[in-house]
Amino acid sequence: MEYEKNFIKKIRKQLFPYRPEKDVETQSVKWDVSPEEYITSWVKLSLINCRKANGCDKDGRCRFFGYTDLAKNNFNICREMILRLENGGIICKLNEEKQKD
Repeated sequence: MEYEKNFIKKIRKQLFPYRPEKDVETQSVKWDVSPEEYITSWVKLSLINCRKANGCDKDGRCRFFGYTDLAKNNFNICREMILRLENGGIICKLNEEKQKD
């Protein structure tokens, strides 16, 4: 799970300073989805669009990393994150929750 946390930190630098609170509030009502579903969908689409815009799929590596092994590893992590977001394995929240150990 630690590699996912590191990847999330790095990708957040690219995707945010977007402040979704206001959009989530209005758009989740508009589309009749929960705020968690809306933000999860937004993150998934952002990752998909990021991959397309940077041509990551062509080389099978993440364009944000210069070292080949790290770029390939994070490309796979990104793909896994997208799959988990799509199947409900990862649900995004606006506020951080403490995990129970």
